[in-house]
Amino acid sequence: MTATSDSRRLLRLRHYFTHFHSLGGVQSILRTHLRLDSSAGFESSLLAFFDPSLSEVDSLGLNGLNTIRSTRPRFAAHERDQEFDIPIYHDLWGLAFLGEFDRSPLRRIGAVHSQWPHLDQQLAQLRGSLDGVFCDSQAIADRVLEQMPELEPQRVRHLPVPTQIAPEPFIEGRRSGLSSKLVLGFVGRLDYAQKRVERFPALTQVLQSEGIDFELHFLGSGDASKSLPARFPSGAPVLFHGRKSGADYWEIMSKWDFVIYTSDHEGSPLAMIEALSVGNLPLFPDIGSGGDLIARSIDSQLVYPPGDFHSVAARLKHWQTRSASDIDEARTRCRDVSLNHSPESYHSQFSDLLRFVTKAPRVSKDFLPQRPFFLTDHLPFGLLKRALPQGFFNSNPLSNDPPSRAWNKGS
Repeated sequence: MTATSDSRRLLRLRHYFTHFHSLGGVQSILRTHLRLDSSAGFESSLLAFFDPSLSEVDSLGLNGLNTIRSTRPRFAAHERDQEFDIPIYHDLWGLAFLGEFDRSPLRRIGAVHSQWPHLDQQLAQLRGSLDGVFCDSQAIADRVLEQMPELEPQRVRHLPVPTQIAPEPFIEGRRSGLSSKLVLGFVGRLDYAQKRVERFPALTQVLQSEGIDFELHFLGSGDASKSLPARFPSGAPVLFHGRKSGADYWEIMSKWDFVIYTSDHEGSPLAMIEALSVGNLPLFPDIGSGGDLIARSIDSQLVYPPGDFHSVAARLKHWQTRSASDIDEARTRCRDVSLNHSPESYHSQFSDLLRFVTKAPRVSKDFLPQRPFFLTDHLPFGLLKRALPQGFFNSNPLSNDPPSRAWNKGS
């Protein structure tokens, strides 16, 4: 089958990803596909590797005790009768050890939604296996182009993650300028591994020592929800809202002046884009990701050296000297950024990428090679994730030769 063999039939996409419920940006992307694909001539089906099945999401039913070795035949048997044209490997998870079983599709697409340790190694291991990649930030797209030189720039694109936009009443009701007591906020997943929320107690101590009058709000939940409050001293100006939705969500954020992150690695944080839509100014560490590129595009005084909380204090003091009109103009730029993240904008740009990739010559190998022996293939996922995460990326030199084993005999 060629890319133009039957223009009347919907182009069938098969999305592979780890979780549906806990991956906010990925979930938003997948819901956008379910809602808008048919209007663009696509049809998406979804397979979560770990989450239980839902009405619109199939599941492989994996858990932390499974191994790469045990997953391969399970995946092969599950997907044997699936008919699709293009698999999309979100965060590239599984491509190194499962791509062998995708039966030479029309094209292969990868998606990189965050910048994590060992990303460069993973990309290098997967050279020659993809025809296109879309990324949550231009910084990530640049890294893909560097590590996958076989892909021309038109095949690797930054696509804005689709997100909610604040309703007009929560924007129009904002006061001009900053609050006399600064209201700072963090919105998103409360976790230690990526968001590094354990750094906020040290941040609050520095801001207090610098004489800044402020309060800090947390909006969201995660594995740090129970332990993080205890890390703040008694009487600290901190408020935890938990997880909110709808009008309650926007009402809380509409009272903030700044949204602050202390992450080590990010894509373009979905929750931060939502905070921008309500007019919050971002303060983001200069970590070479999507978040700091967005913050810098709004104003250079919204990016700070990672871990330097005295610089955060200096930037807050700087903004307190700016006129109300300057601040209002910066808020307008924040909202302009967020508008590019509407579901319709994302899907239009995704469609452009897919049209280009399907019309251009295929650059991925027709067959991914059989997998050799790796000791890490025998380690449970839970242990592999903690001790040797590079084991998820182990691959081998690609070949044009089709696998000799039958479809249902994956090791």
